[in-house]
Amino acid sequence: MALTLHLCPRDRGAVVWARGDVDTDAAGTFQDIMLQVMRRQGPSLLLDLSGVSFMDCAGLRALLLTQRRAGMRGGSVSLIAESPAVRRIIDLFGARDVFPVRERLSELSAILLGLLSGAELQHYQSAGRPAVSRPGRL
Repeated sequence: MALTLHLCPRDRGAVVWARGDVDTDAAGTFQDIMLQVMRRQGPSLLLDLSGVSFMDCAGLRALLLTQRRAGMRGGSVSLIAESPAVRRIIDLFGARDVFPVRERLSELSAILLGLLSGAELQHYQSAGRPAVSRPGRL
């Protein structure tokens, strides 16, 4: 299943929803898009990976490198939801301490309200090009 990313910019970062497979074929694209997001929006990312149906070692490596780059920029990557496939690979490789799942309901509520009031939501396919975007953004 192709990887699709949905992005909602926020202060010093973004919320990213992922759906599909983060495998050898899509890991590089995932990592490149996350780097672009950090450069343009800021280094703090909230990732909802509940729609990820498969993740392999390459996908985990992309997550770890994204976390490292965010840390180098003074930010972080927080998982706000994860699928069983993501949970399994994180636990299998003992990376739970690197990616604690944080429940940030008040922050998520504010973001969702922002979306409903006209915030821009951007979409990406695993080819790395915007499927739908608004002018002036990624």
